[in-house]
Amino acid sequence: MIPLKLKLSNFTSYGENVPELNFSKFHLAAISGPNGAGKSSLLDAITWVLWGWSRSGDSSDELIHLGASDMYVEFSFELDGHLFTVKRRRSTKSGGSTALELWSNTNNLTEGTIKATQEKIINSLHLTFETFTNSSFLRQGHADEFTTKGPNDRKRILADILGLAHYDKLEEKAREKSKEAQIKLQLLEYQILEIEADLSQKDERQKELTDAKQKVSANENQIKVLEEDVKNLQKEKETILLALEQQTKLSQNLVIQQEELEQIISQGKERAERIKNLELRVKNAQDLDKKFEALKKDQTELDSLKALNQKKLELEKFLSDVSSKLSLKLQQKNQIGEEIKKLTDQLKDLSKEGAKCPTCGQEIGKEDKHNVDLKIKNIKSKLEEELVKIQTEEEESKVKQLEQNLSALKIDSLKLTQLENSTKQLQALQIQREQILQDKATLETEQKTVEELRILYKNKADQVKKLEDEIKTLPKISGDQSQVITQLQEKETQLENLRSEERQARDLLGRAKELMTRSQQMEKLYDQKKDAKIALQKEKMNFDELSLAFGKKGIQAMIIETAIPEIEIEANKLLKRLTSGRMTIRFETQKETKTKLESGEKGIIETLDIIISDEMGERPYENYSGGEQFRVNVAIRLALSKLLTRRAGARLQFLVIDEGFGTQDVEGRTKIVEVLDTIKNDFEKILVITHLEELKEEFPVRIEVSKGSSGSSFEVVGT
Repeated sequence: MIPLKLKLSNFTSYGENVPELNFSKFHLAAISGPNGAGKSSLLDAITWVLWGWSRSGDSSDELIHLGASDMYVEFSFELDGHLFTVKRRRSTKSGGSTALELWSNTNNLTEGTIKATQEKIINSLHLTFETFTNSSFLRQGHADEFTTKGPNDRKRILADILGLAHYDKLEEKAREKSKEAQIKLQLLEYQILEIEADLSQKDERQKELTDAKQKVSANENQIKVLEEDVKNLQKEKETILLALEQQTKLSQNLVIQQEELEQIISQGKERAERIKNLELRVKNAQDLDKKFEALKKDQTELDSLKALNQKKLELEKFLSDVSSKLSLKLQQKNQIGEEIKKLTDQLKDLSKEGAKCPTCGQEIGKEDKHNVDLKIKNIKSKLEEELVKIQTEEEESKVKQLEQNLSALKIDSLKLTQLENSTKQLQALQIQREQILQDKATLETEQKTVEELRILYKNKADQVKKLEDEIKTLPKISGDQSQVITQLQEKETQLENLRSEERQARDLLGRAKELMTRSQQMEKLYDQKKDAKIALQKEKMNFDELSLAFGKKGIQAMIIETAIPEIEIEANKLLKRLTSGRMTIRFETQKETKTKLESGEKGIIETLDIIISDEMGERPYENYSGGEQFRVNVAIRLALSKLLTRRAGARLQFLVIDEGFGTQDVEGRTKIVEVLDTIKNDFEKILVITHLEELKEEFPVRIEVSKGSSGSSFEVVGT
């Protein structure tokens, strides 16, 4: 990771309108300024935007500028030749919210959640916040971050720097596979136990199979004997049953024929009674026909009179309509004639001396009289024309003709009434006549049916007598024959019971064979499960060995073991320059246990201890001065940073040292600057944070931080 640009707003001591920090203008620079001006805040902004962490931990709200409700940081960097930009924003409005974005040039790589986006950033950098702060970022007051940690934490940090997380995943996968194999083994154990329990019944099943075979064989022999007896008895039974069947059929047929004969007699009596009633009902049919014909003539005459009367009514209505129309026209002619007469009288009055206006009643002059005369004549002329249009000749002719036609129509009302009264009986006579016709047809049908019944009776009586004679000739069944049937029934019952026993025995035999077959299959399955168990045990053993190999004490320990000399050499090379060859360090990766083993010898445990020595010999870290401790920390941390750039996948290429120079004398500070100059080619960007005036002058480029009333700001000097 090579930093390129940093933008921030309302972050800690920085307010709004903060200038952009362009890292491309320098390679090595010092960030200087008074205490509290905001020097370390620039590095906090980088760690917060990348990992959401700062010196304050993961509490973002504490980083917001006093008086503001939100803050924003944007950081651009180069990684493997690609430009990346991370943007993070925090707001305390409405309960608080955070936004995180990841861009590659103009491509938005942001995921659906902040957690997923954060994981993508860490995976892209191959670097966690802890690894960064324990190697390439010597934070203020935390220069001894790696030195003072315990051996296990040191080894974990080294594992992150060396990119050994892959082996942790492999170890976890090996453990999961081992667990899966263990579960399968347990299942196999249960299955093997079930198979063994099943196989323990094999001898008992063999005995059941032998008994079942013997039982089936005995039943088969008994069944053969009984089947022969039943066969002989069935022949005797068939002879008896044939005679019984014939006797039964004849008896049943006789009963049926007798019942049918009784039905014929009963039907004959019913139909004879019905014929007698029908003959009485059709006896007076001739008189009824005569009366019906006479009434039909009256009905015809009545229909003629009704038609003539209807015609008279229609003519009277038509005469009334024409008379009304003629009366209306005559009334109109009279009204128009009166109007014309009135206008004629007005014209005569106008011709007299001193004539008056017919409208207003005042005397009018000669000229006005002419106008009024002309107007009245026009009205009179129109009325005369209208009078001519009203013609009454057609209506008068129609009225006259209709009156003549009506006078020619003569209707005898008395006769009409008499005919209406007499014809009222016609419908009732019609119904009676139709009923008599129906009775005649029914009488003929009944008479034919009676004749047919007589013939049927004679035939049926002959059949009954014939059946009675046949039944008398049939032989009677003796007691011996009845005994044969009884014996046959007993033998058949015995045979059925024996066959039922034989079926049950065969069912037992089938089940016994199935169980024996199952035992044979179980023996094969038992061998298969045993082989599978051995294979799973080997598989589990292999995965257990792989888990140990990929674990902290396996391959990872070996890799760390090979990396320790590299760190040790690099750290001593830097420490030699920082202390003029006075101090050295070494790392111990193993040490003896305090307790002895059963053999009496002490055991060996994995560790990562830091041993420091000077011209006076080895001493604990705490017994060295603050300046000496800082030089040791710087040497180790720089060695770790160089290891990170060379061996891990992080490709950091960025080193930050925040303060710590206050513990050094002039010579010590000079030595540190010389060391930084020596390693500057190993990093693309190196930032040193200091408030010492005499130290900042040692750097060609400075980022001078100041603090005013509106917040902190900075200026890049020396570019």
